[in-house]
Amino acid sequence: MKLDDKDLTILNLLQEDANISNKAIASITNLSVTPVYERIKKLNALSLLKKKVYLLNRKKLGLNVMVLVSVRIDKHSGEDALMFMNEVKKIPEIVECLHVTGAFDFQLKVYARDIDHYHEFNFKKLAAIKNIRHMESHFVMKEVVNTTSLPLFI
Repeated sequence: MKLDDKDLTILNLLQEDANISNKAIASITNLSVTPVYERIKKLNALSLLKKKVYLLNRKKLGLNVMVLVSVRIDKHSGEDALMFMNEVKKIPEIVECLHVTGAFDFQLKVYARDIDHYHEFNFKKLAAIKNIRHMESHFVMKEVVNTTSLPLFI
């Protein structure tokens, strides 16, 4: 799959604002509206565009605490790791789960209203998952970079 500079520009524009009009993209890329439409259709067909979503303001929704939780599990067999992954998918406070290398097996990103909410989540939901050997919670003090945009090199 070969993408040219115009395709990459269109991808950058779409990931910054999924509601940007084809007319606005055409103006920025020096294309007419029809080629922009065709390029977006091609990018969709190549599965480069996954879905269109709105990003919510978590603090306005009362989710004031972000916690990164490092988890080490007891058994690393495929079945036990799959069980852990399936269980964390059921917990709404967990918005990311990454299977990682190093001293821990998983890194979770968790949102909570406050410390009490996180405490309840930790003891009633997360610690209830079998196979967890050790957990460490790291409370985020400040988000320095927070973007959904992937780096595209033009």
